[in-house]
Amino acid sequence: MNDDRLKQRIREIAESVKNVRDEELFALLDNHIQPFCQMRGLPYDHRNRGGSHHVFTVGACTFNIVKPHGTSLLKSAYVRAFLEAMEEIDLWE
Repeated sequence: MNDDRLKQRIREIAESVKNVRDEELFALLDNHIQPFCQMRGLPYDHRNRGGSHHVFTVGACTFNIVKPHGTSLLKSAYVRAFLEAMEEIDLWE
């Protein structure tokens, strides 16, 4: 995914913070944000010990996402934390 498409996808997520699925965000982070960071020499880490709590480090920003029980939609607070991290690496404004 090129930078413009990546920024567009993050913009779409920002427009609907209450309608973001956990697997969608995990896939975006692991499949697209990770290579973006690696190409620019930025730190990226996804830590999970098999539970519902996932901790991500993107650039200088560390945030967590808790996989919801009973639904696949994430709480908007987790999506906002993701957006703050994307702002740090200039993928969202």
